[in-house]
Amino acid sequence: MGLIIHRYREKALVLDIQRYDAQDIGRYYGRRPWLVLWRSLQVIWLLGSFALAFQWDRWWGQADQNRVKRAQQLRTVLTKLGPTFIKVGQALSTRPDLIRPDFLIELIKLQDQLPPFPTATAHAIIETELGLTPEEIYTFISPQPVAAASLGQVYRARLYSGEEVAVKVQRPNLLPTLSCDLFVMRLAARLLGRFLPLNFRP
Repeated sequence: MGLIIHRYREKALVLDIQRYDAQDIGRYYGRRPWLVLWRSLQVIWLLGSFALAFQWDRWWGQADQNRVKRAQQLRTVLTKLGPTFIKVGQALSTRPDLIRPDFLIELIKLQDQLPPFPTATAHAIIETELGLTPEEIYTFISPQPVAAASLGQVYRARLYSGEEVAVKVQRPNLLPTLSCDLFVMRLAARLLGRFLPLNFRP
Protein backbone atom coordinates (compact mmCIF):
# COMPACT_ATOMS: atom_id res chain seq x y z
CA MET A 1 0.00 0.00 0.00
CA GLY A 2 1.34 3.41 -0.90
CA LEU A 3 1.31 6.34 1.45
CA ILE A 4 0.24 9.85 0.61
CA ILE A 5 0.68 12.46 3.32
CA HIS A 6 -1.33 15.66 2.96
CA ARG A 7 -0.22 18.56 5.11
CA TYR A 8 -2.36 21.59 5.84
CA ARG A 9 -0.57 24.87 5.09
CA GLU A 10 -1.14 27.28 7.94
CA LYS A 11 -1.20 30.63 6.13
CA ALA A 12 -2.04 32.61 9.26
CA LEU A 13 1.33 31.89 10.83
CA VAL A 14 4.04 33.79 8.98
CA LEU A 15 6.87 31.97 10.68
CA ASP A 16 9.24 29.15 9.75
CA ILE A 17 7.82 26.48 12.03
CA GLN A 18 8.96 23.51 9.99
CA ARG A 19 11.81 23.58 12.50
CA TYR A 20 11.63 24.50 16.17
CA ASP A 21 13.27 27.80 17.01
CA ALA A 22 12.36 29.14 20.44
CA GLN A 23 13.64 32.63 19.64
CA ASP A 24 11.60 32.95 16.43
CA ILE A 25 8.48 31.67 18.16
CA GLY A 26 9.13 33.97 21.12
CA ARG A 27 9.43 37.01 18.86
CA TYR A 28 6.28 36.08 16.94
CA TYR A 29 4.05 35.61 19.98
CA GLY A 30 5.74 38.42 21.87
CA ARG A 31 4.10 40.73 19.31
CA ARG A 32 0.75 38.95 19.66
CA PRO A 33 0.06 38.85 23.42
CA TRP A 34 -3.69 38.44 22.90
CA LEU A 35 -3.11 35.00 21.35
CA VAL A 36 -0.93 33.96 24.27
CA LEU A 37 -3.42 35.32 26.81
CA TRP A 38 -6.38 33.51 25.24
CA ARG A 39 -4.54 30.20 25.05
CA SER A 40 -3.21 30.62 28.58
CA LEU A 41 -6.74 31.18 29.88
CA GLN A 42 -7.93 28.01 28.16
CA VAL A 43 -5.10 25.99 29.68
CA ILE A 44 -5.53 27.50 33.14
CA TRP A 45 -9.30 26.92 33.11
CA LEU A 46 -9.12 23.26 32.11
CA LEU A 47 -6.03 22.23 34.08
CA GLY A 48 -7.11 24.41 37.00
CA SER A 49 -10.50 22.69 37.13
CA PHE A 50 -8.77 19.33 37.30
CA ALA A 51 -6.27 20.47 39.94
CA LEU A 52 -9.04 21.95 42.08
CA ALA A 53 -11.10 18.75 41.89
CA PHE A 54 -8.00 16.68 42.67
CA GLN A 55 -7.23 18.81 45.75
CA TRP A 56 -10.89 18.92 46.79
CA ASP A 57 -10.89 15.11 46.99
CA ARG A 58 -7.88 15.25 49.30
CA TRP A 59 -9.43 17.89 51.54
CA TRP A 60 -12.67 15.92 51.96
CA GLY A 61 -11.12 12.47 52.21
CA GLN A 62 -12.52 11.29 48.86
CA ALA A 63 -9.23 10.72 47.05
CA ASP A 64 -9.43 6.93 47.11
CA GLN A 65 -13.02 6.64 45.95
CA ASN A 66 -12.53 9.22 43.16
CA ARG A 67 -9.21 7.91 41.81
CA VAL A 68 -10.68 6.52 38.59
CA LYS A 69 -12.90 9.57 38.11
CA ARG A 70 -9.97 11.98 38.40
CA ALA A 71 -7.81 9.87 36.08
CA GLN A 72 -10.57 9.97 33.46
CA GLN A 73 -10.94 13.71 33.99
CA LEU A 74 -7.22 14.26 33.36
CA ARG A 75 -7.37 12.29 30.10
CA THR A 76 -10.41 14.29 28.99
CA VAL A 77 -8.72 17.60 29.85
CA LEU A 78 -5.57 16.74 27.90
CA THR A 79 -7.67 15.64 24.93
CA LYS A 80 -9.63 18.91 24.96
CA LEU A 81 -6.42 20.94 25.13
CA GLY A 82 -5.25 19.36 21.90
CA PRO A 83 -2.16 17.84 20.28
CA THR A 84 0.56 19.39 22.45
CA PHE A 85 -1.00 18.26 25.71
CA ILE A 86 -1.94 14.89 24.27
CA LYS A 87 1.75 14.41 23.49
CA VAL A 88 2.60 15.34 27.08
CA GLY A 89 0.08 12.78 28.32
CA GLN A 90 1.53 10.15 25.99
CA ALA A 91 5.00 10.84 27.35
CA LEU A 92 3.77 10.62 30.94
CA SER A 93 2.07 7.31 30.17
CA THR A 94 5.54 5.77 29.80
CA ARG A 95 6.69 7.00 33.24
CA PRO A 96 5.35 4.70 35.97
CA ASP A 97 8.03 6.19 38.22
CA LEU A 98 6.17 9.53 38.08
CA ILE A 99 2.53 8.58 37.56
CA ARG A 100 0.48 6.27 39.75
CA PRO A 101 -1.17 3.22 38.14
CA ASP A 102 -4.76 4.49 37.90
CA PHE A 103 -3.60 7.58 36.02
CA LEU A 104 -1.35 5.47 33.80
CA ILE A 105 -4.30 3.35 32.70
CA GLU A 106 -6.10 6.44 31.41
CA LEU A 107 -3.06 8.17 29.94
CA ILE A 108 -2.16 5.05 27.95
CA LYS A 109 -5.49 5.49 26.16
CA LEU A 110 -4.07 8.66 24.63
CA GLN A 111 -1.82 6.43 22.56
CA ASP A 112 -4.57 4.90 20.43
CA GLN A 113 -8.03 5.99 21.60
CA LEU A 114 -8.31 9.59 20.44
CA PRO A 115 -11.47 11.14 18.98
CA PRO A 116 -11.28 12.02 15.27
CA PHE A 117 -12.14 15.43 13.86
CA PRO A 118 -15.02 15.63 11.33
CA THR A 119 -14.48 14.03 7.94
CA ALA A 120 -15.95 17.14 6.28
CA THR A 121 -13.12 19.15 7.82
CA ALA A 122 -10.57 16.62 6.58
CA HIS A 123 -12.00 16.83 3.05
CA ALA A 124 -11.80 20.62 3.17
CA ILE A 125 -8.15 20.42 4.23
CA ILE A 126 -7.35 18.04 1.37
CA GLU A 127 -9.01 20.40 -1.11
CA THR A 128 -7.19 23.44 0.33
CA GLU A 129 -3.87 21.62 0.19
CA LEU A 130 -4.15 20.02 -3.23
CA GLY A 131 -6.58 22.28 -5.04
CA LEU A 132 -8.85 19.34 -5.90
CA THR A 133 -11.77 17.73 -4.10
CA PRO A 134 -11.29 14.20 -2.73
CA GLU A 135 -13.70 12.96 -5.41
CA GLU A 136 -11.41 14.35 -8.09
CA ILE A 137 -8.36 12.65 -6.58
CA TYR A 138 -9.71 9.29 -5.42
CA THR A 139 -12.23 6.82 -6.79
CA PHE A 140 -12.87 5.83 -3.18
CA ILE A 141 -12.05 7.29 0.24
CA SER A 142 -13.33 5.77 3.46
CA PRO A 143 -16.23 7.76 4.96
CA GLN A 144 -14.60 7.59 8.41
CA PRO A 145 -10.92 7.57 9.40
CA VAL A 146 -9.37 4.18 10.06
CA ALA A 147 -7.11 5.69 12.73
CA ALA A 148 -6.89 8.95 14.67
CA ALA A 149 -3.74 10.22 16.37
CA SER A 150 -2.66 13.36 18.19
CA LEU A 151 -1.45 15.13 15.04
CA GLY A 152 -3.81 13.78 12.38
CA GLN A 153 -5.94 10.94 11.14
CA VAL A 154 -5.77 8.38 8.36
CA TYR A 155 -8.21 7.36 5.64
CA ARG A 156 -8.13 4.45 3.22
CA ALA A 157 -8.44 5.52 -0.40
CA ARG A 158 -7.98 4.38 -3.98
CA LEU A 159 -6.37 6.46 -6.71
CA TYR A 160 -7.72 6.57 -10.26
CA SER A 161 -4.67 4.51 -11.19
CA GLY A 162 -6.08 1.73 -9.02
CA GLU A 163 -3.42 2.03 -6.32
CA GLU A 164 -4.59 1.60 -2.73
CA VAL A 165 -3.25 4.39 -0.50
CA ALA A 166 -3.40 5.71 3.03
CA VAL A 167 -4.27 9.39 3.26
CA LYS A 168 -3.00 11.15 6.37
CA VAL A 169 -4.58 14.52 7.11
CA GLN A 170 -3.19 16.78 9.82
CA ARG A 171 -5.56 18.20 12.41
CA PRO A 172 -6.80 21.71 11.60
CA ASN A 173 -4.77 24.63 12.95
CA LEU A 174 -2.11 22.17 14.06
CA LEU A 175 1.04 24.25 13.57
CA PRO A 176 -0.21 27.47 15.17
CA THR A 177 -1.56 25.47 18.11
CA LEU A 178 1.69 23.61 18.65
CA SER A 179 3.87 26.71 18.38
CA CYS A 180 1.66 28.76 20.72
CA ASP A 181 1.50 25.94 23.27
CA LEU A 182 5.28 25.57 23.23
CA PHE A 183 5.63 29.30 23.86
CA VAL A 184 3.10 29.17 26.72
CA MET A 185 4.84 26.11 28.23
CA ARG A 186 8.25 27.77 28.13
CA LEU A 187 6.79 30.90 29.70
CA ALA A 188 5.04 28.89 32.43
CA ALA A 189 8.16 26.84 33.12
CA ARG A 190 10.21 29.98 33.52
CA LEU A 191 7.69 31.70 35.81
CA LEU A 192 6.05 28.85 37.71
CA GLY A 193 8.20 25.77 37.28
CA ARG A 194 9.40 25.55 40.88
CA PHE A 195 5.81 25.71 42.19
CA LEU A 196 4.25 23.04 39.92
CA PRO A 197 3.59 19.54 41.34
CA LEU A 198 5.13 17.12 38.85
CA ASN A 199 4.37 13.87 40.66
CA PHE A 200 0.86 12.41 40.81
CA ARG A 201 1.95 9.50 42.98
CA PRO A 202 0.61 9.47 46.56
